[in-house]
Amino acid sequence: MLERLVFSAIIGYMLIVQIFNARLIRPLIETKGRTWVYEQTVKSAWGLSLLIVALIFLFQVPPSQVGLRLAPEPGNEGAWQVFYLSCILVTFTLVFYLLVKTSARLRNTLRPYYELDLEKLLLPRTKSEEQAWSAVSVTAGVTEEFIFRGVLLYTITLYIEAPNLTLAVIGGALFGMAHAYQGIKGVLTTGVVGFGLALLYLGMGVLWPVMVIHVLLDLIAGPIHVDTKSE
Repeated sequence: MLERLVFSAIIGYMLIVQIFNARLIRPLIETKGRTWVYEQTVKSAWGLSLLIVALIFLFQVPPSQVGLRLAPEPGNEGAWQVFYLSCILVTFTLVFYLLVKTSARLRNTLRPYYELDLEKLLLPRTKSEEQAWSAVSVTAGVTEEFIFRGVLLYTITLYIEAPNLTLAVIGGALFGMAHAYQGIKGVLTTGVVGFGLALLYLGMGVLWPVMVIHVLLDLIAGPIHVDTKSE
């Protein structure tokens, strides 16, 4: 009972903080700068994740229950098929990221898809900011998947028994809500992405491939608005 309440409180806190993020980010970027905001984001995300890891050990939750294992269980052919599919998606996403990094034409093509007011405010504009954004991307990919896929979906199962599709829908909806500061378009986009990543995770029970995909998706956004002549 205590385990359920504690994990629910943490998830609730994450959702509330994320929903009201827009009101905090804009003035902080305008006064402190993007790099400072990036640094604080990294510190807070890792701090919360380490707290959750400590609680997992405290409540003796098997790490595999929150996706912390290297590969699916031996003999589970369905899980291994999803695992191989995820590895293929990782490879394709990595190749696409490298193309974005090296092709100004591709970045120009993608730019209209990153034109939300908050995206233009938050995404890096200089090479040094892009480097700092890399740390944000790795942090978000690892910690958000751990919290919103591993811990969140595990917490839901403490309340109800539901098929993977239902869990993925719930997880995707909550993940979209957590990005409410990006507006309706951002909620829908992140909700769909969250649903897809949740399906992959639930299908194989392993977090690290979806973490890598998430990291790469965030890294792709990094150079979109960067002035190639900056610094």
